Amino acid sequence: MFINVTRPADSVAVLTIDRDEKRNALSEELLVELAETLEQELSDAPSILLTGAGSAFSAGADLSSGDPAAIYPALKRVLEIIRGAEKAVVAYVNGPAIGAGAMLAGACDIRVVAPPARFAIPVARMGVPVTPELADALAGLVGGARARTMLMTGMPINSATAVDCGFAALRGTFGDAVEVAIVCAEGSAVTIASIKAAFGS
Repeated sequence: MFINVTRPADSVAVLTIDRDEKRNALSEELLVELAETLEQELSDAPSILLTGAGSAFSAGADLSSGDPAAIYPALKRVLEIIRGAEKAVVAYVNGPAIGAGAMLAGACDIRVVAPPARFAIPVARMGVPVTPELADALAGLVGGARARTMLMTGMPINSATAVDCGFAALRGTFGDAVEVAIVCAEGSAVTIASIKAAFGS
């Protein structure tokens, strides 16, 4: 089991990626479990909060499998579930979110970041081709110039920059993220769904 589910409030399901010994690296098996857990909890919980165990949100693709691109079909399914959900999915980024981990955080509707959080997508160093979908999504989140820089250089952005450029909503604690998820759950379900549809997420 890679995904732990807890309920800090009746209206919020917290999904924790629990692979701290690998800095929550994303394997195909983990992503399949995450997709199944998301679908199950989205059918019941009014809102979802996604985070990582330990000091990292996710170190990205599990490189022990050899080819980092091998996880992308499973990752794509997870991203589609999050974006297609009619409920709010909040990310509490408790530490580094690298590569596929940054993409996972970026797919969520609202990001609350801890001070140690940072985001990097070092695809050029890893030799992973970038799709127009990824480029467009990242540019929409951080701006075109910063997106190109992140993709071409792998240069990270820290939590303060993430807030300043609009990628993250606020710097805060896990409790702050839970409160954001609760507020979303208390809103009109029809309106939340319409907001997600309007933003194309």
